[in-house]
Amino acid sequence: MPKAVALYSGGLDSLLAILTVKEQNIEVVAFKFLTGFGNALKQEDEDLARKFSFELKEVDIREKFLEILKNPRYGYGKNLNPCIDCKILMLKEAKTIMHQYNAEFIVTGEVSGQRPMSQKKGIFSLMEKETLLKGLILRPLSAKLLPPTIPELKGVIDRNLLYDISGRTRNPQIALAKKFGIEKIPQPAGGCLLTDPSFCKKVRDLFEHDELTIENTELLRIGRHFRISDRCKIIVGRNESENETLLKINKGVFLFPSDFKGPVVFLSGTYSEREIQVAASICVYYSKRKNTEIVIKNGITENKKNYDAILEQEVVKYRL
Repeated sequence: MPKAVALYSGGLDSLLAILTVKEQNIEVVAFKFLTGFGNALKQEDEDLARKFSFELKEVDIREKFLEILKNPRYGYGKNLNPCIDCKILMLKEAKTIMHQYNAEFIVTGEVSGQRPMSQKKGIFSLMEKETLLKGLILRPLSAKLLPPTIPELKGVIDRNLLYDISGRTRNPQIALAKKFGIEKIPQPAGGCLLTDPSFCKKVRDLFEHDELTIENTELLRIGRHFRISDRCKIIVGRNESENETLLKINKGVFLFPSDFKGPVVFLSGTYSEREIQVAASICVYYSKRKNTEIVIKNGITENKKNYDAILEQEVVKYRL
């Protein structure tokens, strides 16, 4: 049985592309590429893979993606989304996987004209050129609008059973979903956080302070972020779950009310007594009480020798 590697986003289009190819007696192995700015696989994704009998795996490309994010060759979209460079990276990774699995081609759920930056015929050609995958990227939902691919020319894929969907309409996809028996329609997978203007402000802050790392970008998803000096920032937990996540970090300084009725404040970078005082005041403010005992805990040893008097005191009383 011929085999194909598919890019799986978690949205309806990539699922329909997989099922369209599987319908032609092709074994499909699907991969979700983790950039750090989208969603990881969820239980519903695994349930769909099980229901429709295709293999589904994750591939961590966060390190490579961060390098692209700093200086994308083909630029950003409306915000900090390097859509073209991102898709080229995924296709290059899929190419390596294709050889490892002895697969014959790559499948994506891209629809011609659906996204203004990355889903255009000219960009599709550019991607093939950049990845050296000419004729090996099958886009089943728009295939009849594009040149025939190698699997089509070889007769591995019947072009007549592919589609000519274009633009941003969802009606053809909804009809296909009913045909394949998809009961709960997955939402469009355009969940890249780099398209969100408020999130991008926090990413730019990491750019400006040379702090763009996997660990720091993961923390952007939680809490309120404050840059209190060029060398130091704080994150304030907004709920119990975020507080617990912050307390698992093994570096920095943590501040929280002694009775735990309030936020955890995480202070990172290079800090002095001034920064600790500011962080404690913010902790008191978000505790919404005028008299609050703040516990200060040190999560690292490197800076402790300079601030023993503050950090070993542990409980300090502050007033708004």
